[in-house]
Amino acid sequence: MDRELFCQDTPVSWGELLFETGQMLKGDNAELEAKWMIEEVSGLKHSDDYKEQAKPIQLKRLNRLIERRVAGEPLQYVLGRWQFRDLDLFVDERVLIPRPETEMLVGYALEECKSKKNDLDETRPLNVADLGCGSGAIGLSIVREAQNVSVWCTDISEGAISVARANLAGLGMAGQRVSISQGSWFEALPEEMIGKFDIIISNPPYIADSEELPLEVSEWEPSSSLRSGPLGTEDLNFLLNNSIEWLSAEGQLILELAPMQADEMVEEAKNLNFREVQLRHDLAGRERVLIARKPL
Repeated sequence: MDRELFCQDTPVSWGELLFETGQMLKGDNAELEAKWMIEEVSGLKHSDDYKEQAKPIQLKRLNRLIERRVAGEPLQYVLGRWQFRDLDLFVDERVLIPRPETEMLVGYALEECKSKKNDLDETRPLNVADLGCGSGAIGLSIVREAQNVSVWCTDISEGAISVARANLAGLGMAGQRVSISQGSWFEALPEEMIGKFDIIISNPPYIADSEELPLEVSEWEPSSSLRSGPLGTEDLNFLLNNSIEWLSAEGQLILELAPMQADEMVEEAKNLNFREVQLRHDLAGRERVLIARKPL
């Protein structure tokens, strides 16, 4: 690090700390990251309050955050939380960092929830399964933003389940409509739900073992949540093949995938006789989401 960390015995204002922190950090977003760090440590949200002096214990924490970020740890893990749609999620190295592409995935799922409630003349809740839930970003967002929906969140990772449960605790009354269980894909779901899920949604691992990733991703985020196997499509194929018996008669499977996998996965879905197979785009206009209705 080119600059010394802050001395805890020297009085300093948050405004001064904001500037100096921005100088210590690297990258195009250094100033913005510095602002987020200052807000996290100080609890201040308005620049007018930056004239206040930091306490020694706050300086100690800020120094630790700077050290971690300069060492290459993703900002989201450094802060310990990240915004995802309407949620302020707790995140750490046990789960993937929530990304904008997955926010779009949730948006498409919410459209389907709305459409199904319009089509169904029923008072029962829609049943949604979020498989490989990680932090719970997908399932918890759906239950927060959609009315009369029950969500099952599953993950094979004990650490991910702990994170998801921590995020569930902050959801309030809507959290009563969420079940979280540990296990591999469908094994974590109760057998009595076979044939009853209106939506099965997942952002599964879809990166091939040989594919190179940015160091900030490969060195920090859980590989088991990123890499699917030699081809990168192993988990996508598994979900396509095994979701059929769990879906309701008009149930839909919604999957996030890599754009280069889109055509192959559409072909696979059609080979399995899924109906109304379609692709949806991410913010950059790339084919990122597969939606398919259960075969007859």
